[in-house]
Amino acid sequence: MKRKQIITLLTISLLAVGTGEFIRQRLAKRDLSRDVSITLDNALWKQNKENLIYQDLTLDLICTNSQCEAEIWGFSPTFNRAEHDGIVDLIKKDNSWELKVKININSDPWIRGGEAEYLIELQPHQKDKEQIVGSYSGTFNKEVVNGKVTGSIAPYSSRKIPNYKSISPREHPRLIFRQNQLPKLREKAKTPTGKAILAKLENSLQQKIYYKGYVPNGGYHAAGHCFLSLLNDDPQAAEIAWQIVEKSLNNPGPRLLEHSPIVAGVTLAYDLCYDAWGEKRVKKITDWLGQQIKILIAGTRGKGWNPYAWSNWSGRARGAAGLAALAILSEPEEYFSEPTDVTRLLKISERYIKRYLNTAVGDRSFGTEGDLYTIQPWILVLLPFFQAYENVVGPNLVTDSSVEWFLSHYVMRIVGEKGEISFPSYGRHRRGDVKRLFSLGWKSVPEKFLPGVMWFFNRHFAWEGDRSFAIKQPHEAAFILEAYPENLIDTSNENFLKSLLNFNFLKSLKPKNPAKVFERVLVDKEKGFYLFRNQWKDKDDFVASIYLKQQLLRASWSFPEAGSFRIWGLGGRWASAGPDNNQREDENVVLLGDMAARGAAQPKFFQGEVDGSGVVSISMDDVFQDNGFESLRSFAVDYSGISGIPALFVVVDKLTRDTPEKIWVMHTQEQVVVKDNGFILKADSGATMRGIFVAPGEVKIEVEETYRGRKILARGGENFFVVMTVQNGIVPNFEISGSGLDAQVRVGKRMILFRENKIILKK
Repeated sequence: MKRKQIITLLTISLLAVGTGEFIRQRLAKRDLSRDVSITLDNALWKQNKENLIYQDLTLDLICTNSQCEAEIWGFSPTFNRAEHDGIVDLIKKDNSWELKVKININSDPWIRGGEAEYLIELQPHQKDKEQIVGSYSGTFNKEVVNGKVTGSIAPYSSRKIPNYKSISPREHPRLIFRQNQLPKLREKAKTPTGKAILAKLENSLQQKIYYKGYVPNGGYHAAGHCFLSLLNDDPQAAEIAWQIVEKSLNNPGPRLLEHSPIVAGVTLAYDLCYDAWGEKRVKKITDWLGQQIKILIAGTRGKGWNPYAWSNWSGRARGAAGLAALAILSEPEEYFSEPTDVTRLLKISERYIKRYLNTAVGDRSFGTEGDLYTIQPWILVLLPFFQAYENVVGPNLVTDSSVEWFLSHYVMRIVGEKGEISFPSYGRHRRGDVKRLFSLGWKSVPEKFLPGVMWFFNRHFAWEGDRSFAIKQPHEAAFILEAYPENLIDTSNENFLKSLLNFNFLKSLKPKNPAKVFERVLVDKEKGFYLFRNQWKDKDDFVASIYLKQQLLRASWSFPEAGSFRIWGLGGRWASAGPDNNQREDENVVLLGDMAARGAAQPKFFQGEVDGSGVVSISMDDVFQDNGFESLRSFAVDYSGISGIPALFVVVDKLTRDTPEKIWVMHTQEQVVVKDNGFILKADSGATMRGIFVAPGEVKIEVEETYRGRKILARGGENFFVVMTVQNGIVPNFEISGSGLDAQVRVGKRMILFRENKIILKK
């Protein structure tokens, strides 16, 4: 997903509208027969008082079988946040390629664009066949520009799925499922599973409709009625849906944040009720969606818009724009009140969505804006978009991308049983509507992960769980009925295996405990998130994590969480998130007086074990920015049982120079008793956590109440060496020899040391 796929340019003219053919120029060199991305140094400029400030421009084109498509796209984040489109003519020379590029530099709400033309000379890199180099000259807004060119050639990012059949003109439904799937869905709705899902749909339709608020859901309710209308051939349900849609259109969101789910919900209803509403209504919504796509792509000025690629605002708006474009693709031109190039709008939306994925979530789907603001775009627009894109256009945008990990990421983090689930969260509001991911996200899960996700889903949300099928909003019933295998009730029942063998999406798969599917340690290398889990069983499972905030992205929800950790297990929330006041003291960290601490940590050492144990050491130097201060945190998790108890945790903070008072902070949701240079935490489950400060030797501990539980504050030394055990029953003995960070601690048969900037666990 790191490269960009090019969609057909509709005409040779830069700004024209139409349905022309690709213009292809044959390339003899095989090196350009893939996705190509080149960066032109100083190709654009801005006026800054009396000077011109130059910016780079990256251009993306695609070649197939030694032919390059005429359409070219560009992006220049230092210039503005818009996507730029144009045409390219390629001429092969003896030892190089010459590209003639004419590109429209589009405006964003703050920076005006213009027109640019470039003549680019490219050559293969002498040593690296995946790299290309060259130079260019040209003009932008009539000013001469020139400079060097560097670029890369990557494998194709996405291609048509096998046996894909193009949509027919005005074919609907097409987003959640194709028209030819409807007969099978009607049969599936009569099965026990189908009846249970439809019962949840009927129940969700009785809930209150919110036409205003952060997440207006009128469109999603309308889509639920439209789904029933399709299944039951019920015109009355379609009429109810239309009335809800009209109210939704009359209550647009005050900002694009709130308007996006309105557009997404109306889009799904439009697709499902297309044949039932009649041409006049369909024409009205087609035109309305076309207008909304343009608005969502363009963005707005002022406080009501965040243009940065990794912002949840962009994820919501561009995801809704892309979903709407898929719904109205190939609709009659006379349905639009003004010229609307839907293919171009879809391509722009797709590029924005890919850029969101490549920046907002890491390689294992940890979100840089925290769980709430990461999950919301996915459940409101993105998961429906990915499913619809494959149905309508053909290419699969999920394979080999971070999308594959999104559902599995939360399977790794969630604890609970029978629908009563939660997870140790990061970011604002300390929560996320994670349950809904499991009604919408099945098609994003790769086959290798499906057995674990199926086991988890069935145990929590299907027949072995709360039987909600993870449905909260009405439209989700259509997604889960389409994806969920029939008769997945009892894994010992022979009908279970028969149903799977006959189910095309999950063919020959059966549920497996996630421990047999996933590794028990999850590492998001891009964002710096480390998760350690012992098992998948029930609410007593252990889940521990530490977040480095390794990839610092400004202009978004970026909390001072670098180096903060979470520990849950045996029913206790031992180390949890504090209040969401966006303060460093709300995290499980070390405070250094009033030093600013909004920077990023970097990994220094990592080792994971097959049982879910592991050690992470991180440099905290850049967390305390502009203070010239060096610090290191090491975090260890031990599920081996060698210590004689279920889990042992160690945190070491090494601080290299004198500072104002140092305070070690840990938030907990459990009761706290201060005792013997440490503390005892008691959970309602009966389990306890015993924490001992090996360093400092004499620690002063205070406990403060917060609206999320309690906050432990420890003072008294330069460095901190804390050992914590979690158990049901007798607390083990701690044998400590030595002092400070050179001490050795024995718990059962486990020896704990801190050497060479990392925690060492010896038997």
